[in-house]
Amino acid sequence: MNAKNLLKQKGIDFDKPVLQINREEALISILEAIKEYCPNVKVEKMSKENLEVLADSLGESIINYHPEGYHQERATLLGCSDMLRKYGLTDEEKRALDFC
Repeated sequence: MNAKNLLKQKGIDFDKPVLQINREEALISILEAIKEYCPNVKVEKMSKENLEVLADSLGESIINYHPEGYHQERATLLGCSDMLRKYGLTDEEKRALDFC
């Protein structure tokens, strides 16, 4: 799945910065974590609004978490877990995301 194409498909400005990175870079990172920890999530089915929330949520996680072990991306996914359930996130995948 190509992050830039997905953002363009939903009509989302992929160059909009999310802190030091743009949405495309944020989504690339988040997609890697989804592939690793919650492959049942169907990101391509997400609405424009939900995809924007997901990409933009990485900004707060970058401030609060270190980058090792996908902690920033996992915190983002956990923070959006209620929304992601609509797109296939399972209870088992949610537990796998939790690094506490």
